[in-house]
Amino acid sequence: MHRAIRTVALAIVIGAWVAPAAHAQSVVDQSLRVQTWAKGFNSPTGLAFLNDAGDAFVLEKNTGQVKLLRNRAIAGTVLDLAVANDSERGLLGVALSPSFATDNFVYIYYTASTSDGGQAFDNRVDRFRWNGSSLTLDRHIVRMPGGPGPNHDGGKIAFGRDNKLYVMMGDVNLNGRTTNFQSSDELTRSAAILRLSLNGRGVPSNPFYNAANIGTANEPLNDIYAYGVRNGFGMDFDPVSGDLWDTENGPGNWDEINRVRPGFNSGWQDLMGPNSRTGGSVAGLESLGAASYYSDPRFSWVEPVAPTDLHFLLNSKLGGAYKSDMFVGTFRGNGTLLRFDLSPSRKTLSLAGPLADGVADNSEGSLFGEQSGVVFGSNFGSISDIITGPGGMYVLSLSGNLYRISEDPSAQIAAQLAWVSAVPEPPALILLCGAAAWSLKRPRRRDWGAA
Repeated sequence: MHRAIRTVALAIVIGAWVAPAAHAQSVVDQSLRVQTWAKGFNSPTGLAFLNDAGDAFVLEKNTGQVKLLRNRAIAGTVLDLAVANDSERGLLGVALSPSFATDNFVYIYYTASTSDGGQAFDNRVDRFRWNGSSLTLDRHIVRMPGGPGPNHDGGKIAFGRDNKLYVMMGDVNLNGRTTNFQSSDELTRSAAILRLSLNGRGVPSNPFYNAANIGTANEPLNDIYAYGVRNGFGMDFDPVSGDLWDTENGPGNWDEINRVRPGFNSGWQDLMGPNSRTGGSVAGLESLGAASYYSDPRFSWVEPVAPTDLHFLLNSKLGGAYKSDMFVGTFRGNGTLLRFDLSPSRKTLSLAGPLADGVADNSEGSLFGEQSGVVFGSNFGSISDIITGPGGMYVLSLSGNLYRISEDPSAQIAAQLAWVSAVPEPPALILLCGAAAWSLKRPRRRDWGAA
């Protein structure tokens, strides 16, 4: 069985201080603009908008604090958890209940300890209730291994269209059945994507669920939706198909983007990257049940770019052409933002030219080689979260800043004036200028959260 020796040191990346981007953030599309929306966060890892006004929770990895963002500034601390924070441990993920407007529940993923920087007990998801000024513990949802670690802790959580909670957990350097060690009897909720009810119970429709597992060593099977996941920082649902997609970090090579279906075995530790390119074998993969299956990634990088978050844009605030597209952030390359169209079936990525084979044949000296067609933005630092929000798309950076990408009003005005200047008739010019001004001022239907 393959054993990775060299790995991209994302543990160091996230555990250490990260310098702000040296160059200004930018996007390729000149009709869009990038604004520094808020700043002053300490290694922020997650963001969740509470309302249309832009109030939001922002998670800080190392302090264990949840900050309230209001009017583009930190309004205070609404929760302070004791977290182990070495390497990739800490306060890692947040998701609002599908019924947040009525139940005020907030789900948070963190590495629990007795004090900040202390020994890790476990990785866990707990549910908290928002009372308008603070978050208070409501109930424990799930416990996952905290080590050996200290890296590969995962941390992304999200709700699907089915109103189930999906939890992405890395392998925390354990060698068990979920990492395809067929000789092992160890079964844990690691190297897996879990699918849970709102109260944290296994879902009977999960691929390996069996009521007889409850109270036994096989009980983790009831929660597992997919496995063989080395580690990942991105997971989101296609708003068109409802399918789950993720990013996964490889060792010395072969980062991945995957479409994740029930029972998916992503292949680690036997396989990373497409089987046809890596010379691996599916023969040694561990089967957790009849629903187990392996599928090649939908996209891979030969040289790791360390993909972080993956997000499907839910609004048309960047223009209708971008709605429902997939955006992927990276750590390497000083925070590059990639954009992918999906095929008509929504089962694959729509790739052309040198990327038609689903592989970026990049190199250490050219991390984004072959990717000019999918590079969307640059210089966002260490991207930790991407989310749709009021007025556009937001990019959170471990450097401490939150950026908003939105349409650029000045570019719109320039484009409209350039168009009308080509019309020679003065009456037409007056009419079109008036129409352009009216279109910029008229109220628009809010759609930042619409699928």
